Amino acid sequence: MHLPIMRKIVLAAILLIHHLQALPCSMYKVTAHGKTMVGNNEDSWRQTSAIWFEQATNGNYGAVYVGYTDKNWPDGGMNDQGLAVDAFSMPHRSNLPQPDPTKRDFGYIDLKRILQKCATVDEAYNYLHNLNLHVLNGSPLFYGGMLLFVDKTGKYLVAEADTLVIGNDDRFVLANFSYAHTVDLNTIKTERYCKGREFLKNKTDTSLAFCTALSDTMGVNRKRIGDGTLYTNIYDLQEGIIYNYFFHDYSKVIAFNLKEELQKGNHLYKYAELFKDNAGYNRFMHYYTPQNNSTLFGFLLATGLLFCFSGIYLIYKTIRKREGTATGVYKPVVVSIALLFIALGYYCVLLLQNQGAFYFDAPYNSGRLSVINYASYLPYILLLAVMPLLLFAYKKTGSLIGLQKHLLRINTARCLLLIAAFAYWGFYNL
Repeated sequence: MHLPIMRKIVLAAILLIHHLQALPCSMYKVTAHGKTMVGNNEDSWRQTSAIWFEQATNGNYGAVYVGYTDKNWPDGGMNDQGLAVDAFSMPHRSNLPQPDPTKRDFGYIDLKRILQKCATVDEAYNYLHNLNLHVLNGSPLFYGGMLLFVDKTGKYLVAEADTLVIGNDDRFVLANFSYAHTVDLNTIKTERYCKGREFLKNKTDTSLAFCTALSDTMGVNRKRIGDGTLYTNIYDLQEGIIYNYFFHDYSKVIAFNLKEELQKGNHLYKYAELFKDNAGYNRFMHYYTPQNNSTLFGFLLATGLLFCFSGIYLIYKTIRKREGTATGVYKPVVVSIALLFIALGYYCVLLLQNQGAFYFDAPYNSGRLSVINYASYLPYILLLAVMPLLLFAYKKTGSLIGLQKHLLRINTARCLLLIAAFAYWGFYNL
């Protein structure tokens, strides 16, 4: 295989495995009696979560960051001036204004730079106002993002791809929807967002107990694998304290004083090592999907490519009236099998792009109109078709020769492996 082709395949694989999912995160802030508390629930399936501290250097502020060791930028954090931020994923929107060619494009590394350079929401606004934010819109294939900044005065800033909105309400809740373009917040039906608003409806408190209960109320704990909210941070912006909870267990908290931690120099803690006794996370870690296991990723990618190639090849050879092509009663059978292979191949690619399919109930429903909602019935079709497929592949292929016969048998054997994988992932657990 030529090197440029291999590079394209590898690049495509990397894009798939690092595809930004529509992960349901949530955040809130409460301000009372001159004190502001900020809470963030990071709902994710990544297994490299960490918290790290970086001292002030060259005029930069010192800060604590949260995120993942396999990413080049943090997902959130707080600096020693009392400015906190976190990023959310958000669906792509069409017809946004074109970027200003005179401005620099925003990059997610700017999250870190803002915490290093800005002490207040107003300063963060001025920083972002001079950048093109269209990167936050993602693309039709990849989700974009949204940012929420809060400073210790209680002022907050919501940054979207085309809009910057500043507010100063005592109570504020946000989840994965466009705040700037929502005319009536009462129309938002996102469960964790609605729970947060309801919790804050008639009361405001900045105690740790109150904020922990609020974070728990907005947290996610799914029944199948126990996944959901990976880690929770509660920031005391006045005191510079960050309270940490892990894997939606709010009975254990680890607190860090930012000033004291910065005096220790730059250092990092992995959440899994800080909370070693979290049984739910240990169970989650031993559930393998293509997104957290390279062998399964390679298997699913290779299967998808092989199925698509085989299906197209079988159809091409079948409709040609030459020696070695399916004839008579077998022609529609071979075409049907080829179409099944193509559908399964496409489904394998969809699974690489939709990690939620491995954690939510079967058949998977993404919550919006999507091809994968219909493709999620393919495991049942394959289960019904596998015995006739085995019979035809090994007993009735007299009209096929050469590569056609080999592809049919190889793919049939791979179907058995695929059924085993589907069973392990719970795709047959109605």
